[in-house]
Amino acid sequence: MRMRLNIKKAIVMAGIATMAVSGTIYAADNNEPATLDAEEVEYDMASGLASAKGNVVMTKGNATVTGNYAEYNSKTQEGKVRGNVVATKEDMRVTADLVTTDGPDHMIAVGSVNGTKADKHFMGPKVEYFQKDEYVLIPSGGSITSADGTFRADLIRGFMKEDHIVGNGNAYMVSPKNNMEAGGDQVDYWGKEKGKAIITGNAWAVQDNNTLKSKKLTVYLADDGKTSVK
Repeated sequence: MRMRLNIKKAIVMAGIATMAVSGTIYAADNNEPATLDAEEVEYDMASGLASAKGNVVMTKGNATVTGNYAEYNSKTQEGKVRGNVVATKEDMRVTADLVTTDGPDHMIAVGSVNGTKADKHFMGPKVEYFQKDEYVLIPSGGSITSADGTFRADLIRGFMKEDHIVGNGNAYMVSPKNNMEAGGDQVDYWGKEKGKAIITGNAWAVQDNNTLKSKKLTVYLADDGKTSVK
């Protein structure tokens, strides 16, 4: 059975919006209200596929997704939002050309991805986010910026809870606060109370016009801006 609706700026099919927002962005409380606003909505009850076209706005609780086109399958929990996508919830905001999901905890953003999570800003052509673990994967080159500085590499893994970032391939970090920059084949950065970066493979670090090079360097970053290298 196929149901087709044509609407203009009307709030419709709250059930589909619940599935779409929960699956496309983040796991959310099922008791939170959900809405879907679009110019055209199509829902296939047999396949479980819902789609929306034109000025799509989906909300559930404090999560919002906007785009030109969206679809979600309630049976497979797979979904996507395409075209000028903006997704927000609490302290996270992501913009991209395309956002897809294969479940409530895994989001993949593709195409000029630009996002913020708390005090972190991340960019890249492709970014994956795992909600449950607060884990960010940037597999095709990109950057993560925080109050401590900017981190770039060919592949970046960000563990947001631990303030832990690992970069592989042409890894580079710069910290204006510490007047320091460093790089190597891999940089393993720990923020918060640990405040250090372990650099391996063609490792180098520069501070105050002083340069160090080694197979492995450990840079200790202090809150007062002082840095020591071993």
